[in-house]
Amino acid sequence: MENNVVTKPTVFISYSHKDEAWKDRIVIHLGALAQEGILDTWDDRHICAGADWKKEIEDALKKASAAVLLVSADFLNSKFILDEEVPKLLERREKEGLRIFPVVIRPCAWKRIKWLSRMNLHPRDGKPLIGGTEFQIETDLAAIAEEIANIVGHAAEISKEGRYLPLPPEKISLAKLPSTNPELFGREKELKLLDDAWKNPKTNIICFVAWGGVGKTALVNSWLGRMRADNFRGAERVFGWSFYSQGASEGKQASADLFIASALRWFGDPDPTKGSPWDKGVRLAEFIRKQHTLLILDGLEPLQNPPGEGQGQIKDPALKTLLRELANHNPGLCVITTRMEVDDIKEFIRTSVQNIPLEHLSDEAGAELLLHLGAKGKEDELKQAVCEYEGHALALMLLGSYLKVVYDGDISQRDKISKLMNEPDRENMP
Repeated sequence: MENNVVTKPTVFISYSHKDEAWKDRIVIHLGALAQEGILDTWDDRHICAGADWKKEIEDALKKASAAVLLVSADFLNSKFILDEEVPKLLERREKEGLRIFPVVIRPCAWKRIKWLSRMNLHPRDGKPLIGGTEFQIETDLAAIAEEIANIVGHAAEISKEGRYLPLPPEKISLAKLPSTNPELFGREKELKLLDDAWKNPKTNIICFVAWGGVGKTALVNSWLGRMRADNFRGAERVFGWSFYSQGASEGKQASADLFIASALRWFGDPDPTKGSPWDKGVRLAEFIRKQHTLLILDGLEPLQNPPGEGQGQIKDPALKTLLRELANHNPGLCVITTRMEVDDIKEFIRTSVQNIPLEHLSDEAGAELLLHLGAKGKEDELKQAVCEYEGHALALMLLGSYLKVVYDGDISQRDKISKLMNEPDRENMP
């Protein structure tokens, strides 16, 4: 029906009626944004006399793109809020990316409430609004409204279906990831594994393991492209980092110091240099957990021990601590690509960690790749070429590109080329 069509992101306000004066104050600040067409607000005073109030609240919870929780002792003692509203909001936050803005209005034991203490509370550090001067209270409310506007104001398309408008991430940083060919062949199964891992709250980390050139980075980049087209499916923050340094030899020592410092700063740590490496790893994990975060760690192998004693163990204590912390608890997802299994989190495999060996391309997928690159020939001959090159994605890309330029794509001329798979230097293979 017409009244079910969502035209702007809706902000649901959850509060105790004993805090109605505070609700009215936040509504006034958000109302200015509503006047500008940025958002709509909803609270239970929108329910008409005689209406089914519980159904009205349930419908509003389903359509909301964000929620403001006015936290006080009365809020934390409201049976309806805790039994009906909060569980639905948390479920939608987990599955659909609903944004939740807890605002502490009066002193209460919020730090003891597990689901609440893990969130970013407002004002900063959960300092109650009531403790400030009138000017400070208005300043804090204006800042909260501005933060909400910055997030919901980027909703991509107006929904014609009715339910809710998914919001894009608050922050995205993917520039550190290497670029790859946007075309991907034969990886539908792995793309589905990534989709399922993102939706599954029990999966904290997913690792793709394969030698260089098999297509780990290309797979993840292709999935990120699909996620981007869907507003990142509820991710509140998206951060990517590649540990692979172009031109570095595999035996060269590498450090995670730059990653840890950059990530801490990006996630909001006021002093990224504070504490030991172990402290920094724990602190970064805590920042990541506060929001529904998608973390991409590409090319982890320079920071792992090589084959032999301690194979696959992380050399850097801060990074090792971070991964073990995330394996224990992570509301979002960490995606890792590497050439060997991460030994430090092997105890979590089949519970919160998925370890996926990335196979070489099938004959069919490899043949599609060769055709896409401009190779010409009968299907059987294309598949035979794939078999000869063992389905190695990078080798097939080099083969197809070379044949197109030198032999007009004629696959039968491949015997004139030295086997690309025998090239010993793979240090630039993602």
